[in-house]
Amino acid sequence: MDDIIEIATFGTAFEARAVAAHLASEGIRASVLTDNAGGAIPSMSLLEGGVRLVVAASDVERARSVIKERISTDDAENERGEGDEGNEADETTEWDRP
Repeated sequence: MDDIIEIATFGTAFEARAVAAHLASEGIRASVLTDNAGGAIPSMSLLEGGVRLVVAASDVERARSVIKERISTDDAENERGEGDEGNEADETTEWDRP
């Protein structure tokens, strides 16, 4: 059985779960570890050093590579102004409409 290795920390469980989901889509099993009183005190994770993302030792290099590649792709899309298609929100919501 492989040891588990922390590969990243995040400020929120949402961010960590998003990265874990991306890793899963690449066939890499990842787990999110946090101590936030079962979700009752989300800020407690920050006191413990953040929300940790861990993978099996045998997947560390590949997981880091996948994350680095995704960050590079996101950065390139942001520089070109891409990646936000379809996300332009209508300025009014159903609450604002007559």
